[in-house]
Amino acid sequence: MLDSLKVRLYPNKEQQTALAKSFGCCRFVWNYYLEKTNNQYKETGKGLSYCDMAKDLTQLKKQPDYLFLKEVTAAALQQSLKNLESAFKNFFQKRARFPKFKSKHKKQSIRYPESCSIKGNGVKLPKLGVVKARIPKAISGKIKSVTVSKTSTDKYFAAILFETDDLILDKTGKISGIDLGLTNLVTVFDGETYTKVDPIKPTRKYAKRLKRRQQALSRKVKGSNNRKEQVKRVAKVHEKIANTRQDFLHKLSRKLVDENVETRHGASVLVVENLCVKGLARTKLAKSVLDAGFGMLINFLNYKLAHRRRKVN
Repeated sequence: MLDSLKVRLYPNKEQQTALAKSFGCCRFVWNYYLEKTNNQYKETGKGLSYCDMAKDLTQLKKQPDYLFLKEVTAAALQQSLKNLESAFKNFFQKRARFPKFKSKHKKQSIRYPESCSIKGNGVKLPKLGVVKARIPKAISGKIKSVTVSKTSTDKYFAAILFETDDLILDKTGKISGIDLGLTNLVTVFDGETYTKVDPIKPTRKYAKRLKRRQQALSRKVKGSNNRKEQVKRVAKVHEKIANTRQDFLHKLSRKLVDENVETRHGASVLVVENLCVKGLARTKLAKSVLDAGFGMLINFLNYKLAHRRRKVN
């Protein structure tokens, strides 16, 4: 089976420059072929497949105005085309919205589908060499891909996808039920006792700080350096909110797994209430529902239980 690990990267100045070029080239390829596909669909009623775009990209890189594309590893550009094709498939199968043009002012990412490895305290990437990283645990399986991202607060991360030993679900044991709510984030019942955990509400906790920084942003002149710096200050508050919520849900999901599964006679199945988060997000409770992070909690429970040969229903 496949597993993933997200680590913090610390590239030097040369590597930051190389990553900026890679982000820019992959963003350009995405936007260029998104526009080209849209135009062809309007004219012929049929878009471009990955093979069509890849062939055209090979010829595009030979043109004088687009020689800068050769500075980036070809596999990363091809992966950008594959992602675009997947985005169109998800749209036509009604699993996602229509693909949008990418902006250099938002989160940047690039995926390396091959030639990546762990070297000491760093991650070796094509045309970048070894990038210093904080790796919390050893990766013994084969690395399938590495996705490097840069946040709006200028932090670099790498999501490493690697192979690990297959796990078999053990269907023995009792069942624990989890009820999700806003007053009590989770209520766990194992057939004998109830356990309740309150939400931390990070959006409301940092609401005043966010309001002050957004007010300061509104007073800055558009296009000025002061405004750019204030945008980063606002982004840091959003990042703090997201990190606080994620940290709490990680610890909560670990606690739920340990207390309800890891005992000798623990539950092999956790039954979680099925909520329509998208529907609730359109009600007057939208802010509280999104702040609670129900979907994120279920995702965390899913993969942590899978590692313990258990599952969520």
